[in-house]
Amino acid sequence: MKRLTLLVPFLISSFFQSAHAQDLVAGKGKDVVESVCGACHGTDLVSSRRATRQGWSYIVDDMVSRGAQGTDTEIDQVIDYLVANFSANAARTVNVNKAEASELTATLGLSAADADAIVHYRAEKGTYKSIQDLMKVPGIDVKKIESVQNRIAF
Repeated sequence: MKRLTLLVPFLISSFFQSAHAQDLVAGKGKDVVESVCGACHGTDLVSSRRATRQGWSYIVDDMVSRGAQGTDTEIDQVIDYLVANFSANAARTVNVNKAEASELTATLGLSAADADAIVHYRAEKGTYKSIQDLMKVPGIDVKKIESVQNRIAF
């Protein structure tokens, strides 16, 4: 019974870590972020934030003071990954079939009206399969969509 008691927190942590791993952008350091940050909370908490290098350093240092564990090298990798992928100016990809309107606005710089139209159209017509499908949304700024199409995933 004692083994089960010790195993349950590990299994729960592993479940949440893998359940939210898709929220992180592929790249150098992703595995370290999943390991270090995902041990205590879902990585969706990470992917929903934006900060400068100084801001991420502060957040990571705070997490370390609360018990997050990693070597100095791993902590540096976490900060580098977060800055590269979740800073205010990071060129991040967003899946238009899963994102909420607020994420489309924040990530792609779309107007609130365009983002709402994309989500509403998706709810009515189904998922987008290509940039051409996305261009069919009535009233959206087609030039803006074209300018960010390399950051749109389907």
